[in-house]
Amino acid sequence: MLAVAATLTGSLAACDTLDDALTSHSRPVAEVAGYELSVEELGRLMAASEIPDTALSGHWAAQLGTLWADYVALAVLYENQDTTAALDYGRLLEDQRHFAALAVERYRDSVVLRGLEPTEEEVRTYFDTRQPFTRIDVRRIVVEAEPSEDAAARERAFRRAEEIRDQLMGGADFLEVARSRSDEPAEARGQVLAYLGHDAFPPAVDSVVFRLRPGEVSPVLPTAGGMMIYRIESRHVPEFEPAQEQVRERMVGERQARRSREALDSLVGNARRAVLEGAVATARRVAAAPDMAADQVPEGVELVTWGNGELTVGEIRRLFQVRADIQETLASASDDDLHTYLMELARDEILIQAALSEGAGPTDAERQQLARAMSYQLARVASRMGLSHALVTHPRYDLGAEGVHFLEGAVRRAQALPWLGVFRQTLDLEIRIRVDEKGAGTAARMARELRQEGVGGPPVGDAEAKDATPGEEPTAEDDTTTGGHQGGSG
Repeated sequence: MLAVAATLTGSLAACDTLDDALTSHSRPVAEVAGYELSVEELGRLMAASEIPDTALSGHWAAQLGTLWADYVALAVLYENQDTTAALDYGRLLEDQRHFAALAVERYRDSVVLRGLEPTEEEVRTYFDTRQPFTRIDVRRIVVEAEPSEDAAARERAFRRAEEIRDQLMGGADFLEVARSRSDEPAEARGQVLAYLGHDAFPPAVDSVVFRLRPGEVSPVLPTAGGMMIYRIESRHVPEFEPAQEQVRERMVGERQARRSREALDSLVGNARRAVLEGAVATARRVAAAPDMAADQVPEGVELVTWGNGELTVGEIRRLFQVRADIQETLASASDDDLHTYLMELARDEILIQAALSEGAGPTDAERQQLARAMSYQLARVASRMGLSHALVTHPRYDLGAEGVHFLEGAVRRAQALPWLGVFRQTLDLEIRIRVDEKGAGTAARMARELRQEGVGGPPVGDAEAKDATPGEEPTAEDDTTTGGHQGGSG
């Protein structure tokens, strides 16, 4: 009975394997608008190329299939005279937050930061009281005391510093005492140090040192770096007129930061965000497999709620399409970090809603301008692939053959090429791009088998041929054109 069961199980497994093999061979690696890149075409192309054996994998076969699909999709698009300008970039611009960023920026400028310009009197008062560009030259004595040390150790360091200061106040020469008793490296002891403005000093030191006159010695000042004693050597105060504009800019910057912080605290604080129970696990699941989880986790599932809004699964899925870095972060984050990220995404949504409610959204003209910019970027990708309307409409141009020819040239040159990246989201509305991972895996196996039979491959010991692989990722410069390299289907 056991033998029969084992035989039956083995027969079923063999049938499954055979069925998979037949299915994968009949399934093309990529399909675009009726054109196909077959397993045989890609397998033979990879085997005959100089790709090293280590790169004959399903991963790189899928990448080559994606590159072929990008070329074919753009060629089909360029069969029309208006080409990239005819596409609807609205969804892409929405998901990439271009419109939202413009609305928030305008809201900040027109609402949050309105009325920040200081008066002439305020600028002068700020200059006199804050002394933002005053340079103070000092010498110092340091008594080491690490913040991690216990209270008793820091107290002993403080008492030692007090003894040194008593010595100074009794008439001892500051430079000589610094050279003999400071805990700094020998070459730094007693050196004159120049500090420009308040920000150069630790907060605990700044308020004291700026009140001292040249020749005066500070009290012992506890800081993270130890106990400090300063003597003021000189003060250099600039004239007001030359520094006036810099002072004004500094004041505006400080007011902007404070007003923005207050507005954000007010908006977000009043909204009372709440990450729902189970939201962290749901977000991680969706980030790990956005497409596979689509049927199991509906778009409308709420992750974070606040007073008049919510962050849903559908919104973060759309964000993943254009921000792969956010998807990777959420997929690998700890529970605490993922909770924080969800709160930050909700904060961004709250700001966007506030901006739109104030009428700060983009105008029709601005939307059209952004769409033209996207059209120009996509046209650049096509140009770098050698595509144009004149080429694809030429009577002798055969897209089926030219797509494979383009791929052969890309593998032969082994140089970074542009990818459609996020533009697939827009093209999918017009031209469906599909890359099949199982078909790619079969093509890679075929390439390896052909290599074993002696078909193609890099010359043995040829280092340049081994380096010349499609495995080279696009450079940062390439990614700026396409919105980033993305393999697989669009």
